[in-house]
Amino acid sequence: MASTRQRVAARAIDLLVAFLMVLAAVSPVYAVVLLSDGSSSAATAWAAAPLVITGMAGPPLLRVGGIVRWGCTLGQRVAGIRVVREEDGTRAPGWRRSFRRYVLPRSASPVPLISDPWVYRKDDRLRQCLHDRRAGTVVVRAQAPPAPKETGGLAALGSPSPAGLPDHVHRWEARERKRRIALGSSLGVLGAAVLSAPFAAVLMTGPSAVSGPAFEVETFYDDATRFENRFGGRSETYERTAAEVLDDEEGCLAGATSEQARAVLRRTGCEGRIEIAFRTTDGVLVSSHVLKFHDRASAAGAQRLLRHTDLRFVPGGRVDPPGGALIGQVGTRDRYLVATTAVSARRPEAAAKAKNAFLLIHVPTLNVILWL
Repeated sequence: MASTRQRVAARAIDLLVAFLMVLAAVSPVYAVVLLSDGSSSAATAWAAAPLVITGMAGPPLLRVGGIVRWGCTLGQRVAGIRVVREEDGTRAPGWRRSFRRYVLPRSASPVPLISDPWVYRKDDRLRQCLHDRRAGTVVVRAQAPPAPKETGGLAALGSPSPAGLPDHVHRWEARERKRRIALGSSLGVLGAAVLSAPFAAVLMTGPSAVSGPAFEVETFYDDATRFENRFGGRSETYERTAAEVLDDEEGCLAGATSEQARAVLRRTGCEGRIEIAFRTTDGVLVSSHVLKFHDRASAAGAQRLLRHTDLRFVPGGRVDPPGGALIGQVGTRDRYLVATTAVSARRPEAAAKAKNAFLLIHVPTLNVILWL
């Protein structure tokens, strides 16, 4: 009968194979979503559905089909065990038994995938788990097939070796050992490459990726100089007119418009600032600042004490539009504070245009900071 070590090894390898299959099916979906520009969610869902279904159905089909065809899964092949029919102990189960064996409960334990390699130890006769007993199968160690009668039987295949086994058994065992090593090595290398990829990516990006989130201009809006933002059914096209990173306390204080505001920033421990300026197609000017603090509490304290007008309007300092509209707000997310101001000259619907331009910079900036 198969040993506990072989069963556990087979289970671990089968779980790795299932993970790799699902990953192979889902990865193209993420690639399409991340790389596509402007594709609708419905079209992406239709394109992704076949891949996701294949990835989810692949592991059970491979497991059941492998037992039907070869009497073992990939993990069982590497571990050197087989699933056979209970009545004869040699033939592989058919589709019906293999499927029943897969879908039936493995044990009465709430964690059968972990506990079932030990459940079989309670059965002194055939060492069957619950799903094996109900499906009429037994897990045994892989052995050389009997010599076919037309060749003259075992005696015709070679005299017994010093160990007492026929030569054809030793040849089969040596060949099977090489195949198991090759298959196990291939799966191990593939699994190690996939599982180590995130760590390799972190190491390749350098120390900044380990020490903390990057504080860069490109972290909260499109990299293109001219871009469009959409949110909540609204849309606005922007042209970036200025952008600067001031990643220290002095740069943070340089954006304050009064000594009172500078005192607040000193007291709350502002560590750096990004200042950006935009112009919309309607001529609305937008100024946005992202302030970095040591922790969430410091950012929240600064939000309570600062107004959006306490930070300079970029570029050109403070703006007081005669007859126009000015709208702004200060918000926080984690250890960051965002102060945004939109200014529109006197024109029809100046207030509505300024509000739209403000919202579609301020809200996306706060939302993206969740991932910094």
